[in-house]
This record gives sequence, structure tokens and C-alpha cells, in this order.
Amino acid sequence: MKKILIFSITVLLFAGCVFAQEEKKEDPNKLFYVGNSLYEKRDYSKAVEEYLKVRDLGLESGNLYYNLGNSFFKLGKIGYAILNYERAHRMMPQDKDLKANLAYAKSLVGTSSFELPSRNPVVSAVKEPFKDFNLNALAVMALFFYLMAIGIAAFFMVNPFFAKRMWPVLVIFLAVFFISMAAFAIRYYDEDILKRGIVVQKEADCKYEPIDKSTLFYKLQEGDAVVILNTRSGWCQIKRLDGKIAWVKKEAIEEI
Repeated sequence: MKKILIFSITVLLFAGCVFAQEEKKEDPNKLFYVGNSLYEKRDYSKAVEEYLKVRDLGLESGNLYYNLGNSFFKLGKIGYAILNYERAHRMMPQDKDLKANLAYAKSLVGTSSFELPSRNPVVSAVKEPFKDFNLNALAVMALFFYLMAIGIAAFFMVNPFFAKRMWPVLVIFLAVFFISMAAFAIRYYDEDILKRGIVVQKEADCKYEPIDKSTLFYKLQEGDAVVILNTRSGWCQIKRLDGKIAWVKKEAIEEI
């Protein structure tokens, strides 16, 4: 009887702990709407705190980063605003309000372009038709045209008569498939392989070596865009858009 009583108490205590942990879990939707409410009340600092809580739960969305960008912009933190606008742009590149806000924020820091120079005209030509699609949409598009091409090819094998007259249709689907795959590969490289960063401090000293006593090479301003090449002991090796490579303190740069 005593053992049964002890077991029951243990089960109840365990269930209580689990319930308490569940209660502590915050609802991301509630946090997001609280952030929106605080933003409308012009309490931008607290709005940022609520939005960051959502992100810290492991959730991301274009709207979340867009609202974060707006909040940081209202606080005068242009670097963080651009950083979050860029993150939002990767998820919803077709959003007109986002494009306008991002362009305006960039204009305030005096940098004419945040894009790396195009490698060649062919790359630019492949990227241009798909610039308003995010990475996931490009993957779905490429899969769709691949399946369509496979389906048409299978139909032609079953009905050779149609193959002689309709083969241009198959060529078109294959061509679009390969172009969309190329666009996906380029975008994947630009967004996932190539580490881009934004300067989030008012000014950042860029040095020849990753040590405080190293000679100053050049300075970066808040909102400037760079490519992050390496990290070492609190320093980031970065490449400026003109190709100049230097080292900067890690806290001055945030990866997009």
C-alpha cells in the first residue's frame, strides 16, 4: 500500500512538472500580436523585445523580420533595420512595401548598391525572371517543370504519333526546367553558401590582422554590406563590395 502511495505521488509530481513546463511555453502568435500592439503604441523598444522572443523560439517569417526592421528603423538603428529587411526580402521578395522600406533605409547610409557585382551577363539573365520568387518557390517551380517534362516524355513513348508533332512542347518544358534549376542554384549559392553580413554599429574599424593593435585598413559605416569569409577569436574576416579584405570585430557585423 505504501509503495502504491509513493508511486502515485511521484506520478502526480512528474505530471505537475510537465504541466508547469507546458505553461511556461509562450505562444508565438500572442507574442507577435503583442509586438504589433506595442508598435502601434510607438513603444518600439518593447515591440522589438516581443518580436525577438518569437525568433528565439526558432520561428521565422518574412512578416516577423519586416516588423523587426520597421521597429529598428523607428529607433534609429538603420543597420539592424536593413539587416532585418534583407532577411525579410529573402522570404518575400515580391512585397512592394518591403522593397520601398529597404530602398529608403539603404539610401540613408549613402551606399548606392548592396549587391555584389554580377559574375557575367548570363548569370544576370538567368536571375532576372525569378527575382520575385524566394528559394522555396524556385525549388517548387523547378520540380513542377521537371515532373511535367517527365510526364510529357512518358506520354510520347506511349503515343509516338503525337511525339512527332508535339516535341517542341517537351523542349520548352525542359528548357524552363533547366533555367529554373540554374536560377535556384545561383540563389542558393548567394543566400546559403555565400555569407553576407550588414554592419550594425555606427562605425567599424577594419584592420589588416585580427588583433587590436593591427593597422587600420579602412572603416565601414552602419548599414554597409559585406561578405563574411571567416571568423576567428571574436573577429570576422570580411570582403567589402569592392573586393578589399580585412578583419573587423564580430559584434560589428550581423549575418543576414
